Amino acid sequence: MDKKGDINSRFLLDNHIDDLINGFANVCDLYSAVLDINGHVLIEPNGPSTYLGEFHELVLNPKYSKVYVDVMNCIIDSKQAIYSEIDDGNPDSRLAAAPIFIDGRFYATWILYAHTKAQNQKLFKAFSNMSTFAEVLSDIVTKLYTNSMLTEKEEDITNKLEFEQKAKEIMSRILECVALGDKRDITKIYDDVGNILDVDYMVYYKVDRDRPGYMKLVDYWAKHGKGKDAEDAFSWDSDHYDMELQEKIKKDGLIIDKNNMTNRMRVEVFNGNVKAILVFPVYFHDIYQGRLIFIENTKERVWTSSEINFAKDVADMISKDLTIESRFRRGKKSNKALIEIFDALPIYAFVRTVDDGKIIYANPAMQNKLGSGIVGQNSFQMIPYFMKEYDNANMAEGIAHSYTKGKYKRYIQQLGGTFDVLEYFMRWDDGQIASVIALVEDRTTL
Repeated sequence: MDKKGDINSRFLLDNHIDDLINGFANVCDLYSAVLDINGHVLIEPNGPSTYLGEFHELVLNPKYSKVYVDVMNCIIDSKQAIYSEIDDGNPDSRLAAAPIFIDGRFYATWILYAHTKAQNQKLFKAFSNMSTFAEVLSDIVTKLYTNSMLTEKEEDITNKLEFEQKAKEIMSRILECVALGDKRDITKIYDDVGNILDVDYMVYYKVDRDRPGYMKLVDYWAKHGKGKDAEDAFSWDSDHYDMELQEKIKKDGLIIDKNNMTNRMRVEVFNGNVKAILVFPVYFHDIYQGRLIFIENTKERVWTSSEINFAKDVADMISKDLTIESRFRRGKKSNKALIEIFDALPIYAFVRTVDDGKIIYANPAMQNKLGSGIVGQNSFQMIPYFMKEYDNANMAEGIAHSYTKGKYKRYIQQLGGTFDVLEYFMRWDDGQIASVIALVEDRTTL
């Protein structure tokens, strides 16, 4: 069965419908074949070797196509099998044809053929049984088709859920890198993004402010590793998209696959290589900065909604990362910069004093979850300190001198899940030691 849900020859063979039809014909010592609505062979001509060549000629020779069309129209209109003479140069030839339906829709024509008088007598006797057998086959194929459609749909749903689960895990790790400014794992994350999308390349371009109309290659990922050929291919002299596509990329992004790829676009825009592509804009302070491109060169494909949304989320995260890096540089990790950062992130985050655990800031996501009254509350019940060797009296200074940041995993009842707890220690407005906490949900435990 192909992707459009049409039943093909492979489906019939896999479900042994050919064995049933050929078995019927063999018992009757007759020739048999099944043709689709366009006259294409679904089950190959079969029968005694003596006149099998003549039957092949009847089924496959275009000069008999009108005969088939007339027979097909007759059985479609009547929804009954027919028995008829046929002008193939042999006066003893006879033909019987029966319709096969799928869920009430005409699907194929089953042909039985007799070449000799003796076979003709057998065909006449088998005709009534053939009509009944065709009705039974229609029921069998309909049920097989329905079950296969359900199985395919269930498989699609399972694959979608698995993809989205993995995508959420990857996005959680990207969020962690962005929140802490720690890019040590970014190469592995690139690998995971490229592999889950099953693309050949990911390329990040930045607008060249010094040369209007030009793009600068910032970085790229390649399925088989970086190399000179890839770098040469991605190092453009100018923006080779036309103005219409450039504007579309800036506004909505570009989604091209098997369904809308034209030969002109393949040759003129993508140099004849690309089979599918996703392009999404990267913004900083509402100003277009560049684009992230996902490239498929190997096979024709159609992007799923899950793949498109995930790729767009990755591009959006680059925009957030640019904003956060700018704020860190500008504010030198000041309190105001941190608050701006966590206000913009879709994760739970808050700041507490080290000595008594009092929450002095909670970002919108945290307040929406637990209520605005969380500011001022004690956080120790929700998240105790991960270091136990300091007593309350010297905990603040001990942590401040010994630890800059920590990461651990904890189930947080108030938030209803297991989280990676990212804890960063710094001095707050009044000089006191504060603990800055970002919570990234651990999707692997769901």
